[in-house]
Amino acid sequence: MAGLTKPVRYTVLFLVVFTCIAYTWFLLGGAKREYVVTPVNSTYRIIDDTAQNGATESKMEVNKTGALLECNIVKKSQWPFCEIAISLTDHVDKGIDLSDYESVGIDIDYDSPVEGERIRIYLRNYDPAYANLTDPISLKFNAIEYAPGENEGLKTFPLRSFQVLSWWIADYEVPVEKSNRQFDNVSIIEIATGSYVKEAYYAIKLKKLVFYGEWISEETLVKLLLSLWVITAITVIISDRIYLHKQIKLTEERTQRLREANRALYEKSLVFEELAFTDPLTRTRNRHEINDWLSEVTAHSIDGGIPFSMVFIDIDHFKQVNDLHGHRYGDNVLRRFASLINKRVRKSDVFARWGGEEFVIFCPATPLGAAAEFAESIRDCIEQAEWDHDMKITCSMGVAELENEEYNHFIERADKALLKAKERGRNRVEIAWNESQL
Repeated sequence: MAGLTKPVRYTVLFLVVFTCIAYTWFLLGGAKREYVVTPVNSTYRIIDDTAQNGATESKMEVNKTGALLECNIVKKSQWPFCEIAISLTDHVDKGIDLSDYESVGIDIDYDSPVEGERIRIYLRNYDPAYANLTDPISLKFNAIEYAPGENEGLKTFPLRSFQVLSWWIADYEVPVEKSNRQFDNVSIIEIATGSYVKEAYYAIKLKKLVFYGEWISEETLVKLLLSLWVITAITVIISDRIYLHKQIKLTEERTQRLREANRALYEKSLVFEELAFTDPLTRTRNRHEINDWLSEVTAHSIDGGIPFSMVFIDIDHFKQVNDLHGHRYGDNVLRRFASLINKRVRKSDVFARWGGEEFVIFCPATPLGAAAEFAESIRDCIEQAEWDHDMKITCSMGVAELENEEYNHFIERADKALLKAKERGRNRVEIAWNESQL
């Protein structure tokens, strides 16, 4: 996951911002929509009882936003009435789908002889399961009744408050599954006088008729946002698995290269061991015989990105050993010193006497930390060893890891670390850190 931290961080930030913006947009009404019925997008006409041999006289004035219907009701027919019929489309069977709207706002002034008298609102829906184009009454009556009064402003009604007229269900023998309110194909809206009118003057002034809905509901929006988070999480997980698979493959390839390089270095070390001269006193390699090998192995390590470290060793106060017990004893100390170290170096390491009481260990395919631990174990071994004449022999060490540099500079850095160990009291290991390790 480490390689995907930054992309994941930006993705999460984007999702948080997008979710906040989307939900704020919804709360501020960005998802709301309106369908306003006006004479511009629909046709207004009068329907009254004259079609049933009634005598009601009606007239209507239509303006840009609504209409004024005036009626003189005459009780000649069985059910006298007058109404504003609004055709939303030119064809009855091709109405408007209002099922996605939640409510309707109506602003009507109703002038009648009875105070508080109700008017009837019908949303007429066409469905071939029950409607017939030759019979206008066959369109479903989704109805409400209410008392609008005068100058009471816009009133809003949920569409779920509309009910289907029971007489229409009975007369047309509408099956139960089709008897509920239905708004998916509304072609006509009717605004009619009340059910029980008197012989008198009536006026219906329609000021505004508007349907309210939302492009997307809050529940749907939350589900979409949740789905977006889930899909993103799944995508990140899959991407992470692909990335990890690639990283594992690269690591395996690098490990194989390191193994091959280590094997090659080991083989070169064996060849060197067979060919190089050894120091006659300590039976270790001679510094003058390893320059060619050192040049080759450092170049190979740099080119292959393979760690390569060295340990520079100096016996503490060796001059005092010679002064107190003579050079023969000093030679014995050097031999045993080299023998103790030889028992701890690996076959792939190169241990050499550098001169006098100085020794070096070159450690191919070994990072700085491992070389420092190795040096510390040698230092402790020398300190704990028993020496003739109850001498206390210790050593100081400098450890360095090869950077992109010539091997001479590499050795010089290890030598400076050794000097630092001496300056800080001897019998210690100092490390020549490079910038990337600080």
